[in-house]
Amino acid sequence: MNSSENKRNSESRYKVQVLDRALDILDCFTFSKREMTLAEIVRKTVLNKTTAKRILSNLTRRKFLQQDPKTKRYRLGLRLFELGGIVFSSFSLRKAADHYMEYFRDKTGATVLLGVIMEDQLVYIDKREGNSMIRVSSEIGWRRPLNYGMLGMVLLAYQDPDYARTILKKNPLKPYTPNSITNKKQFFARLQEIRENGYVIEKEEAVEGLIGIAAPIRNYSSKTIAALGIALPTGGDKSEFLLQTLANELKNACLEISDNMGFIKD
Repeated sequence: MNSSENKRNSESRYKVQVLDRALDILDCFTFSKREMTLAEIVRKTVLNKTTAKRILSNLTRRKFLQQDPKTKRYRLGLRLFELGGIVFSSFSLRKAADHYMEYFRDKTGATVLLGVIMEDQLVYIDKREGNSMIRVSSEIGWRRPLNYGMLGMVLLAYQDPDYARTILKKNPLKPYTPNSITNKKQFFARLQEIRENGYVIEKEEAVEGLIGIAAPIRNYSSKTIAALGIALPTGGDKSEFLLQTLANELKNACLEISDNMGFIKD
């Protein structure tokens, strides 16, 4: 092994060690010990003072910790509260959508997917595998560009237009299949169409051999927090009437899920 490889391995080990130390610091805080001084953290983690101060500074800057300017004591920060809210929302959302995901999987035999926006990306948080020969390569936890496929388009359709333009700058439209929309003007027209209809029907635009139908899920503040979609194989009876009927049924199901999430329809 040459010196450059040794250096890379050493840096990799160091980064993991720093992460472990940062997590050790966060683990110091409990319900009974919600605030701690630097000395208490050093004593509990057995870190040297300089290292502890450096890590505490970074955690505070990233809002994982807060420091009282008068007492200089540290406590857990708002960023952890925000992340915890995302986790709680995801669990509540999955519970609210569970029955409907099972229903559409059993009714159509197709794969059913639930996705949300996390860090400007589409993230799959739940899935019901269908019995189609065509597999949908979207596992729970996987991330995709926010303009990808049925779920991405639905989620993006209900965001601020400036946000959508920012997303397209970060992740330009790609020809995933010959049917993919790669023209910005056409893509924004599709987003407008989704808002008007309350759902999307896309035919082999993300994956060849699959038709995607998806609709939005909203919360108590009327914000679109998720999208529920069905990935249907193109074979068999896929008439426009059938697709529209299924899209309307999915739209109504998403409204019921939204009700469970606190959404009040005008």
